Amino acid sequence: MTAFGRLWRRAPLWRTSVIVTVGALGMAAFYPTPALKKAMPWLPGHLPGAAPSAGQQADQTAAGPGGAPGAGDQIGVPDPGIAQHGSIMIAGRTLPLPAGDWHPILTARSGAHGELSQQILARTDRGVVSGVIVVRATQQPVPAELAEQLETPCHDDRDYAAHISEQPGVSQECSYTSNAVLENQSVSTDPFITAAFSRMRTLGFPIPSLMINVGWYHAAVAGKNTAHIETVETLVAPIEHGSRQLLAPPQYWNKASVHKNPDAAQFIDTLDRWMIGWSRVLRQGFDGTLDTATLVPPLINDPSAPRPA
Repeated sequence: MTAFGRLWRRAPLWRTSVIVTVGALGMAAFYPTPALKKAMPWLPGHLPGAAPSAGQQADQTAAGPGGAPGAGDQIGVPDPGIAQHGSIMIAGRTLPLPAGDWHPILTARSGAHGELSQQILARTDRGVVSGVIVVRATQQPVPAELAEQLETPCHDDRDYAAHISEQPGVSQECSYTSNAVLENQSVSTDPFITAAFSRMRTLGFPIPSLMINVGWYHAAVAGKNTAHIETVETLVAPIEHGSRQLLAPPQYWNKASVHKNPDAAQFIDTLDRWMIGWSRVLRQGFDGTLDTATLVPPLINDPSAPRPA
């Protein structure tokens, strides 16, 4: 019998320590903490609540309504523990962020040549999701037909308000305000957005039952029948700070009845006024003329921006 074998038989406390140590190392490898996974990305496990792998996530989220995978889609699953402020870069452009801590939820590159970049971020305030950003931006010019499809929400009769401007042959832009009901566990039929909200719920992010969407769309002519485009949907929660309680009952958040409730009407009017100024900042980020030093209150404070405790 070897020395190890004799020690194994005669030292039960040491034997127990070895078993516990090996078990703990195995658990750490397959269920690593964010810091451990970042330091040792080769570990076989994944972060608690995260998708098993980017490839598996891609298989799930790249599928369209008919279940067919999206050609060329690349899905990224970032660490939701990261908190971003001020602005981020996407497709080589600056995207300003409203006030608060914004956490990356999902990223994607799609198109035959990866020409369309997408990202979804969520803002938390006292543990509750008070905002969500869905941004799409082109790395390369895309056909004008795609630009026209992305502009569709600007002309929806259910919008509370819409502001459309155009410079023929140069650019087209619009912003709009609408509602997004999340009672059916999804805010969109878009599989990418559906996957992002599913991941938020898996991670335990408390999401309100309704949010107000202030959308922004910009297309800049790049050549014959092509354009550079960017769309930014900023979903803002009309809730009491620090809770998921809506400022008004759900029936008052549609276009026909919103002005029948003073709290709902005030929130929509305030948000629409804020969006007019924020559209200018988004355009500067698109054009490359944004000075991030100007991103200070009250410019960045939407109606649901975090307040001091």
